[in-house]
Amino acid sequence: MSRIAAAFSFLLALASSAAAGAASFACEKAQSRVEKAICADAELSQLDEYLARYYGGARAGLGAGAACLAADQRGWLSKTRNACADAACLKKAYLERLGELHPLQPGVTELRNLELPRVPALVWIIPPAGDNVAAPPKPNAPRLEVRGELFDDVAQGDGFLLRGAQGSTLLVMLMFIDDATASRLSVLAKMPNNSYLARGQAAASGGKIYYEPSRCVFLYRLP
Repeated sequence: MSRIAAAFSFLLALASSAAAGAASFACEKAQSRVEKAICADAELSQLDEYLARYYGGARAGLGAGAACLAADQRGWLSKTRNACADAACLKKAYLERLGELHPLQPGVTELRNLELPRVPALVWIIPPAGDNVAAPPKPNAPRLEVRGELFDDVAQGDGFLLRGAQGSTLLVMLMFIDDATASRLSVLAKMPNNSYLARGQAAASGGKIYYEPSRCVFLYRLP
């Protein structure tokens, strides 16, 4: 019964927070132009609170990829949200970010009363390989974006691939796949309308380009 009571209390707290329309930060301490704009607009305050929940839900589900999302969120705040000059831009930025993080939500944080835009939606983050000998850090690796069908080639000893018009690109090598990533990508590869976008950095060997294993790889389902 104590677990049921705790879960009920958590849901009640979320509902109360949403009803209040409070931002995710203390408005009395708001200093930047954007923070003040959020606190002055009830809808923006609500969206900011929603995004805090979505960000927390996504981090909790990503395991080792959570650090990658944290860096990505800092980039979104500085380059997207804080670049907005008015409320309309901020609302668009928040809704698109919510749409991006929606697939990673557990039931308790998933929004059901808000229509989100159709955007490339983040379904997983492949974390950097933990073996710095087999996958030495390469901070200057060039960006790589590939669209295609996700293909499970684990049985053949390769890993997971993206197959598109440009051919096949190795998304993650078998030797660097953790259990959580293997489980998630296996499910995604079997889904209908299997069309994805992967963003990361490029590596090359033997004339073939693949995703750099020492860097984060973000996988999005295309609308």
